[in-house]
Amino acid sequence: MSVRDTTPSWRARRRTRLLTGAAVNGLILLFALFPILWGLSTSLKAPGDILRFPPELIPTAPTLENYALLFRTGIHRFVLNSAMVSVATVLATLVVGSLAAYAMARLAFRGRTVLMFAIVALMSIPLPSLLVPTFTFLANLGLINSRSGLALLYTAYQLPIVVWILYGYFLSLPIELENAARIDGYSRFETLVKIVLPLSGPGLVASGLFVLTFAWNDFVVAVVMISSEDYKTLPVAIYGYLGFYGREWGPLTASAILSILPVIAVFVAFQRFFLSGMTSGGVKS
Repeated sequence: MSVRDTTPSWRARRRTRLLTGAAVNGLILLFALFPILWGLSTSLKAPGDILRFPPELIPTAPTLENYALLFRTGIHRFVLNSAMVSVATVLATLVVGSLAAYAMARLAFRGRTVLMFAIVALMSIPLPSLLVPTFTFLANLGLINSRSGLALLYTAYQLPIVVWILYGYFLSLPIELENAARIDGYSRFETLVKIVLPLSGPGLVASGLFVLTFAWNDFVVAVVMISSEDYKTLPVAIYGYLGFYGREWGPLTASAILSILPVIAVFVAFQRFFLSGMTSGGVKS
């Protein structure tokens, strides 16, 4: 360390930069979290306190009545539907996506570059533009108003991003391990299952979290493909609290808070793997 780095003026400037950076980051965090905090506050208020002016950020008489109302009206059914569709979508995309990404990363075949460009192009297609043909496709298969049909669509929509992430991650793994496994008599599929996938946990987690977030939060596709009360997902059920003549702010914000808690919990539990999976695939070993 130079003499200049130990002078009081330099330390003061460094401390000022750190404090400024912390203040800016704190403001950004507050700006991002404020809608969630306001929704949480509203969900804990009685109906008569929600529209009171001036509004209260912290309820003076918090109540769980809005959450109790949700469970009395059967919101757990919609949570279960969303969970079943999301889990099925994650599993299907990871299985199919890992097979496709491994083939793209390790097998030399004609048209591989063109295929990768096609995968990137598919990710840029706006989702609403696919609703009419996919609705017709599902109707012909008899899968309208079904959880399996919705999971099938979500899998098709999310496969390109999963293949892209896993392709980069598989390229970052040392191929010598796979060559050693092939010498030991492993087939290509056995090498993928027993060697590559166990080493690709962070990449699989990152891909799975992307898919989970989409499948859990999707409203546009679900509201078009599902009209039966028995198969509605949670975002579609939340939309029902907007009402035709007015807004039911208490149940609306309570259901919104319930909908984001599982995703936040999953991200917190797997954040280390998510960050590793998003960065490791960017550099080839």
